[in-house]
Amino acid sequence: MKNHTKGSKGQLLQTNKKWSHLRQNQRKIISTLLKEAYIEKIKVHNRRLKPREHEDFLESVMSKIYNREIWIPDYEVEKYYKGKINKWYNKHIALEEKNDKEEKI
Repeated sequence: MKNHTKGSKGQLLQTNKKWSHLRQNQRKIISTLLKEAYIEKIKVHNRRLKPREHEDFLESVMSKIYNREIWIPDYEVEKYYKGKINKWYNKHIALEEKNDKEEKI
């Protein structure tokens, strides 16, 4: 079994697992963790994250994912995250602008 390794609890882990191999519930959990943490970072800094901040951010979220016992390679989560950050950022900015307009009325 060249694509498997033994985990810390003796279970087999697939080393070449893809995002699409995860169950729907696992995808939803990871997506929610990433989105909520990213929006929180944006609110704190009030700007887009810098490249080094992305790495630190992903490390913290990956530890939460592993604590939930979801195993997926880091590069798969990073690929998903980098594909979604612009959408999340633009949506957050649009919501802020909408709230500002409502407050002015």
